[in-house]
Amino acid sequence: MTDAGKQPKPHQSAEGPVCADVPLPVVRRTVVRPSRMSRRRAWVLVAVHLLIIGHVIHWLVTGRTLSPVEPSEAMYAINDGYLNAGAVFFAVSLLLTLVFGRFVCGWACHLVAYQDFSAWLLKRVGIRPRPLRSRFLYYAPLALALYMFVWPTAYRLWIGQPKPVLTNHLMTTEFWATFPGLWVAIFTVVMCGFGAVYLLGSKGFCTYACPYGGFFAVVDKFSTGRIVVDDSCDHSGHCTTACTSNVRVHEEISRFGMVVDPGCMKCMDCVTVCPNDALHFRFAAPAVVTRAGASGKARSYDFTLFEETVLGVVALLALMVFRGLYGQVPLLLAMALAGLTAFVLMKFARLLRTPNVRLQQYALKRGGVWTKAGATFGGLSAALLVFVGHSGFVQYHAFRGGRLAQSLALGDEIWVAGESWLATASEPQRESLSVATAYLERVERVGLLHSPVALNGLVWLYLAANRDEDAAAAVRSLIELTPDRAEVHRGLAGVLRKMNRLAEAEQSYRQALSLEPGYAKARSELCALLVQSGQPEKALLEYKVGLEESADDVLLMTERARLLSRLGRLEAARDGWRRVTEVTPLSASAFAELGAVQLRVGEVAEAIVALTRAVELAPENAGAQYNLALLLLQSRRTGEAVDRLEAAIVADPDLAEAHYHLAVALFMLGKPAEALAPIQEAIRLNPSDADANGFLEVVRQELGRPDTSHPGTSRPAPTDSNP
Repeated sequence: MTDAGKQPKPHQSAEGPVCADVPLPVVRRTVVRPSRMSRRRAWVLVAVHLLIIGHVIHWLVTGRTLSPVEPSEAMYAINDGYLNAGAVFFAVSLLLTLVFGRFVCGWACHLVAYQDFSAWLLKRVGIRPRPLRSRFLYYAPLALALYMFVWPTAYRLWIGQPKPVLTNHLMTTEFWATFPGLWVAIFTVVMCGFGAVYLLGSKGFCTYACPYGGFFAVVDKFSTGRIVVDDSCDHSGHCTTACTSNVRVHEEISRFGMVVDPGCMKCMDCVTVCPNDALHFRFAAPAVVTRAGASGKARSYDFTLFEETVLGVVALLALMVFRGLYGQVPLLLAMALAGLTAFVLMKFARLLRTPNVRLQQYALKRGGVWTKAGATFGGLSAALLVFVGHSGFVQYHAFRGGRLAQSLALGDEIWVAGESWLATASEPQRESLSVATAYLERVERVGLLHSPVALNGLVWLYLAANRDEDAAAAVRSLIELTPDRAEVHRGLAGVLRKMNRLAEAEQSYRQALSLEPGYAKARSELCALLVQSGQPEKALLEYKVGLEESADDVLLMTERARLLSRLGRLEAARDGWRRVTEVTPLSASAFAELGAVQLRVGEVAEAIVALTRAVELAPENAGAQYNLALLLLQSRRTGEAVDRLEAAIVADPDLAEAHYHLAVALFMLGKPAEALAPIQEAIRLNPSDADANGFLEVVRQELGRPDTSHPGTSRPAPTDSNP
């Protein structure tokens, strides 16, 4: 054992330095006492998982619950204006981190729990994974965080899009909509837990992959909550031994008198194992201030600068390959896989070119000779390389096909029976359609799994190419992948409806609604299908069921009221439109429809109120302006009618009826000379209108008489009851 006052030199392995610049000092007490906090923190993390389970159970029982308390949900707040529980939690966590330091990660994160559990199990079998020391990968979490939470806003400002309106989404009925399936969740736990811990070290995912940690690490630099040391420290090194966050605590307190590494998650293990109780949690100067006055000191890393550069490039490419692969890999899992892939392939490269290579407790190569462990690792690495290459091929073709399909800007018209996008497409569009289809078909042909993204794109491309049977087959493949997704059953119904297989389409719509009774769009299309097949009464029953599921669904209320109007059930239609205006008080079209129905049932005063509100909300609504003018004429409010008719003509200059009634109104006001131009315009727009032609003769006759009336008095004209 070296003397207490001497510092041993860092050990150099065949692969380079394996320890940091300040080695562990002499340990005077060989036994590190157990941490009092580790068991407490474990129980807190168990409680967190019990809360998660309770949250899921509440949703399953009630069908409605608090939106997911997951930081990634903040993306929807930023991009779409959806204020949800996840965004609130993330914001509060950042504020608390600013005060107390990065404790939320250590005491409330489920992924930290999985990593700690994995490290504990590995330790039980005698494996203590050595942490990876990297220059560049350390910044990957922050880069990902900026991409997730800052880039969308920056891009929106760049292209001039308005910021989204903030809406309340604290409660949800679609709790699981943004979460992966069971197998992906299990794979995530394995890779972000055991995989990351074994290859990258304890809390390796937090250090090199977690985007939320990227923000927490930055905020922690400005935090006043610190682990500080007093004069009773005897430099035993127990603190670093107990730390599960890969922080070299003994070095930090020696250089700064406190822990300033933003990787510190305030687990408090170092505090409780200190034999002299020299460490404490206190409020002190932020790390950013402390670091500013500290002299720099070189660190040792596991890879050379060139290797790290290659490592970063490989990690970025792997992220692009894995993200969304086969529609299964979410962003966080892709980030973990990218980091692990880069590390494994870099080790594999060393295995091929250096004489001595180790991976944790295994010697992969000694003196230029591969060991059995090295041969196994080499075979697995080669298989991984092939898999990544194949996945990259699939992702490239999916990307190219998707971009070409997007450039075609296919609209809903391709779902309409009798419509043919191909018949009116230009030659370049036809070529793009063919190439995009070939790309996505290749994805399906060579992929190891079906790709939901490729299949969905093929459905649209096949419909555009009039390949309806192929489109139906593609949707059925989607249904095989996600049989419990109501949306894909609705898609099959849409294809079958275009093919005029109405009975099968109805069955698919009902399957979608059995999976999601509140799916208003599917209910709406089912009702339209029933009307199309001559079953309006069944459609009304479906609207009733849909409104029982969601009483304030504007789409269903509107379509039901419109159908009642078409069927001549005016009183019911009037009540329906009145309800629509109550739910959407700023909808000009709803007030216009209400006024039109009230006009038909003879409620003139009520219709005037509704139509006046409609034109206040949307002066460009020519139909509402025109209907309001008719009511004003019937009510002998002729001057107001003229204003409304002129507004209707401004909104729609080709509305012949508005020109005709403007002429009538001006004639009634004793202005036959002013009535001549609008009646002539009405006849120009509709030469076969007998009433307009007859009224033109009346106007000409009137203009031929001497003017004996008092200015402003009415002239003979058609009666107000029949303008």
